[in-house]
Amino acid sequence: MTKLTYLVVLLAFLSSCTSLRVKKAFHSTSLPKQFSGVLIEEVATGNTVFTYQADQFFMPASNMKLATMLLAKRNLFDSIPSFKYFETADSLFFWGTGDPSLFHPKLKGDALLKKLQASAKVLVYADDARHVKALGDGWAWDDYNDDYSAEISQLPLYNNQISVQKKEGVWQISPKRFSQDIRITKQKEVLRARDSNHLDLPDTTAYPKQAIPFMTSVELTARLLADTLQKSIVTQTRAIPAAAKIQYTGLVDSLIVPMMYTSDNQIAEQLLYLIAAKRGWTGPTAKIIEQLKKENSVVADLRWVDGSGLSRYNLVRPTDLIQILRELENEVSMEKLKVLLPQSGRSGTMRNVKLHHGTAWAKSGSFGNTYDLSGFYQDAKGKMYRFSILSNLANRSVAASKADVITLLNALR
Repeated sequence: MTKLTYLVVLLAFLSSCTSLRVKKAFHSTSLPKQFSGVLIEEVATGNTVFTYQADQFFMPASNMKLATMLLAKRNLFDSIPSFKYFETADSLFFWGTGDPSLFHPKLKGDALLKKLQASAKVLVYADDARHVKALGDGWAWDDYNDDYSAEISQLPLYNNQISVQKKEGVWQISPKRFSQDIRITKQKEVLRARDSNHLDLPDTTAYPKQAIPFMTSVELTARLLADTLQKSIVTQTRAIPAAAKIQYTGLVDSLIVPMMYTSDNQIAEQLLYLIAAKRGWTGPTAKIIEQLKKENSVVADLRWVDGSGLSRYNLVRPTDLIQILRELENEVSMEKLKVLLPQSGRSGTMRNVKLHHGTAWAKSGSFGNTYDLSGFYQDAKGKMYRFSILSNLANRSVAASKADVITLLNALR
């Protein structure tokens, strides 16, 4: 037997051992007893290590953000299209592009603010409300008060959320405009009315900071901008003329990192609108996704309804997510993906994923009865794997499903 033949046989044997070990680990968990799909393959060879119902469709939860990241990188390149504008002799017309950074508590974008502050012309906010749908199809209606369910808009401000806190006996509400419609009650938490921006506040001496999504509108956006600028802003729906300009500012990765690390749903949704603005398309979300599916075969067969994965209507196969990971490798590079994706035991939503032997860079996704994880795993010897593990319809805690997924990854060693 030649050295080359021996090496090939040895590698095949080791791969077979890994496959058997993963298979044994899989059947030691509850994953086979619920609706689960798995595909694990070697990065170097593409050889399948383990597969189980990989061609079946599952709810991906926030694993959907991997598709959003791929198409954002593919369409936006490096820079964020912050806003569009058109000037006449006496007026400055402006339109949102979906950029979520203005007045955002962490992103702190200010390009549009500086443009409007510097202008002595009549300021006209010209967005058409018909081009956006504030809530995604398949979102749970009773999530409206939770920070992960902020509304989608063409010109987000303050992350489309109200910041509420009681400190030293004083309620601190930002933006201040929302303090005009409040009521003190005997309840224990801050609640927004379902059909308005009215806030019920608890009668308490202190209250930790909480973010509450607010109901958006073109008119409210103009008023919030006017409050900061101390200038009048006119609202007047107008189609974007061909001569309008796009102002670019900031790096796309400054949006992708929080989307992946903290699973920021609003950023994920707004990235679709940024793509549309760059391409000259209009919303709402379903229309943007329809265009993207026509151009990108990797998402053509998915049931894809939002950018974040918050919708229970999204349906994706493990094979689809593996292909998305392959294309991210080709277009972004593995080195860069290790920065953009949270790392097991160290960062973001992967901080509490403790692996015994290797390291994973991956996107998790969860909501009731569902825990999904897709990304890359590197074993102790440096061998890389792609994986997608989707577990749906579990009549048990998300933590229990997560533990089973970690068991499967630990079998790779």
